[in-house]
Amino acid sequence: MPSIEVKTNVKVADKLTFLQALTDKGAEILKKPKEYMQIILEDGVPMTFAGTSDPTFCVNIFSRNSFSDLSNNTTMSKEFSCFIEEKLDIPPNRGYFFFKDPGEHRCGWNNKTFP
Repeated sequence: MPSIEVKTNVKVADKLTFLQALTDKGAEILKKPKEYMQIILEDGVPMTFAGTSDPTFCVNIFSRNSFSDLSNNTTMSKEFSCFIEEKLDIPPNRGYFFFKDPGEHRCGWNNKTFP
């Protein structure tokens, strides 16, 4: 059930390619089946970071049972940072990643919640 929401003030030229690349990279990093990955991109969003409108991002990553190992969270942050820098040319110090576990019964799919 992973869902990754990317907000950025950068305009993404080829949105579909970006979405497909993040689907693959997100599944790899989170160790989840690609078939369940959901990617949301909001580009060209008016936003600032550190008081400037230089390129910035905010990424919310929702996944069940993926964030309990704190050292692994650091590794995931680095891997997602590298992806954002490579694809959007935004340095890793220009945004935040938020790792969120919605819990067992707070995520619905296909007429039910995940057990």
